[in-house]
Amino acid sequence: MQIHSFTEWDELKSMMVADIYVDNQLIQNDLFHIQGKHLKHLVQRLKDMLNEVCEVLDKKNINIVRPNPKKFSSEHRFPVLNIRDRLGVIGNNLILFSCNDALKGIKDCISLNIKHQFPRFSDSMIWTDDIIQNEYPYLEGANLLKCGNIIFTTLKHTGNEKGIEHLKSILGDDYTLIPITTVDNHLDAHVNFINSKLMLHDARMDISEIKPHIPNIKTVPILYERIKETNIVWPDIQDDDIENTNLLLSNTISIDPETVICLNAKPKDINFFKKHNINCITINWPEQWMVNAGLHCFTVDLERTGELYNPFDKT
Repeated sequence: MQIHSFTEWDELKSMMVADIYVDNQLIQNDLFHIQGKHLKHLVQRLKDMLNEVCEVLDKKNINIVRPNPKKFSSEHRFPVLNIRDRLGVIGNNLILFSCNDALKGIKDCISLNIKHQFPRFSDSMIWTDDIIQNEYPYLEGANLLKCGNIIFTTLKHTGNEKGIEHLKSILGDDYTLIPITTVDNHLDAHVNFINSKLMLHDARMDISEIKPHIPNIKTVPILYERIKETNIVWPDIQDDDIENTNLLLSNTISIDPETVICLNAKPKDINFFKKHNINCITINWPEQWMVNAGLHCFTVDLERTGELYNPFDKT
């Protein structure tokens, strides 16, 4: 299988899709104190959704690679689930990004030849009082959005300047890395490049550091909406701060420039894409807010068509 991907939207040929070992008795949910039958049901529903993603991709003749969660035993919330945080392809490079202490065994679950691996340091060497330091390189894969030879990447809590410098040393001079300082965490939770003409972004986010680099792309702000002041999100569990975004944003992956897969897309979401000549395939997974992640988190594009270029160049 070829490792080859320069953008978030070129035609997809191979993709890694997360997996979960439903019988792992050590799995915990760190968002709520869910245990017993409720947690078991949540894990099974997650497994079913990931399998459905694979079915959609298979029908599109896209090669599917799965990690082996049975090779990773931990109390971490859902091992080998948010694979985008740790693994990514830039050009012909399969990169294992920074891993914290809880995920140091993730490499054993991946049956692929990792070309580059970020050095691993203990959590205490990276964060002090939950503030990331810059003494050692640290960068998580979900910080990155690749747009040809332009790569946007966040700093702050899940990446630092030394991490960006280390990535530059891997990629060389063919790429321009644009640091984004206005996002506290992963960039893929706030910005989504559907194709080279359309970018969706969190309306609460300042995108002034991105705008100068995308002169010929339409940017659409997405508003977050509170579901209810108090909402029962799971049996016997209430959360008064749960938010429901229009799911065009962080739960979408592009199969090609004219096709996306969404979680829980509403009719207005599908119509939005249709107006932009994009077909939206939706998968129902209401438990998404219990896991607090989306399709971009759960997948890694291993091979897409296309070559290295600047998709936003007006010339």
